[in-house]
Amino acid sequence: MGRASPLPPDARRQTIIAATRPLLIASGTQFTTRQVAEAAGVAEGTIFRVFESKQDLLTAVIEDALDPADLCARIRDTPPEPTLAGRVSSLITLLREDIGAINAMVSALHVTPSCASPTHRGHQPAHQHRALAVRDALIDALAPFAEQVRVPLPQAAAVIRAMAMASGHPMLADPDLKDPATLAEVIVDGIHTTSEESNADQAD
Repeated sequence: MGRASPLPPDARRQTIIAATRPLLIASGTQFTTRQVAEAAGVAEGTIFRVFESKQDLLTAVIEDALDPADLCARIRDTPPEPTLAGRVSSLITLLREDIGAINAMVSALHVTPSCASPTHRGHQPAHQHRALAVRDALIDALAPFAEQVRVPLPQAAAVIRAMAMASGHPMLADPDLKDPATLAEVIVDGIHTTSEESNADQAD
């Protein structure tokens, strides 16, 4: 049996990054490059032909996690929904999954603050770029329902993202809003009841 063809440089780099992320989450920055090599299915020396150092690899993993391209693509590819509430619920689910993955990485980095903090602070501009990119993707996803939204779509997108982030944060999450569909209904319908709804509730 012949040897498998070597991966192209970009694919090899991404394979190593993908193999490193769960090790970082599990062990903080205490993971070893030997562990990365085993997880990625490459020789340990290959890692240092792609990355100059372990710190260089760590920086690449963080940059990859903050890159909004994958999340934005998934937001724009959200399956069609018949209702605005259904679309918002799907978007909240995607945003919470992404927030959970980033929170796990941040928690792992906080295990060793001396290594993690400078890198984390250094990526503040990436956070700003990410926020704008995700907002634009949310606007595109909401566009089919534009006539049903009474506020500008950028504002609606900002509210959805803020609510998803807050409700997905471990210190802020409320069990009453755990279900994305429930949170979506609150966002879409608000907390204000109409006189007709109030009268119907009293009649019941």
